[in-house]
Amino acid sequence: MNPQRIITLHDSTILDPVLALGVKPIGVATYNAEQGIFFRGIDYQQLTGIQQVGSAFQPSLEKILMLKPDLILGREYHKDIYNLLVNIAPTVLVDWESFTSFQDNFRYIAQVLNQEKEAELVLNQYQNRIQEFQRQMGKQLQSIEVSVIGISGQNIKSFNEDTVFNQVLDDAGLKRPSIQKNQKERYLELSMEHLNKYDTDVLFVINESHAPLSSYLQHPLWSNLKATQNKRVYEVSQSDWFAGGPLGVNKILEDLFKYLVK
Repeated sequence: MNPQRIITLHDSTILDPVLALGVKPIGVATYNAEQGIFFRGIDYQQLTGIQQVGSAFQPSLEKILMLKPDLILGREYHKDIYNLLVNIAPTVLVDWESFTSFQDNFRYIAQVLNQEKEAELVLNQYQNRIQEFQRQMGKQLQSIEVSVIGISGQNIKSFNEDTVFNQVLDDAGLKRPSIQKNQKERYLELSMEHLNKYDTDVLFVINESHAPLSSYLQHPLWSNLKATQNKRVYEVSQSDWFAGGPLGVNKILEDLFKYLVK
């Protein structure tokens, strides 16, 4: 298969891998425009000249039809409209849940596009950056413990091993708290009273709240944290950290270099 007119119906898990392979689609679905999160882990200049075809959860069949694609890449939750999509163009639904890592998902998309060699080059570059990070961290790598939480209103969120940013932390060789490593649920929403269970040397915070992180740090539950007292609580972009492909993953790695390499 050597398609020239591709439409991608998901941002982080399909569009990111396609762009990482050097392939530019003609149409893309956005992620969550209502919350202002259009494309996670992707720079907007990479999308110049690409048509939007609605949201990932409700793509516009009319817009897709008008673009005359020769391949549509969707997700497993597009199966309800699969028969309509396949009448427009050959359609492949990518079952993200069936892959154990972002690398496996990336390799699958590369296989569909007949770009396996290009994919291995991209993944080799990722591994090289991981090794460079470990080299620069040196002995720190064994001594530092890191956790990632989300904050939403007066609740915190904890994410399990399936989350791509946790895959990156593991690839980097960073120690993480056992409560997160053993978590079965994809994500848990907990009251702030559980915050101390995630207190580590470094705390990365994905702020999904409308309040600035500084307003939380003054609260006793936050101010007593080891990470807060050592000024090692770092707010990271939810757009970048909810990545699903190589482009976004490299942005997570950039943050690890920025905040951890001393």
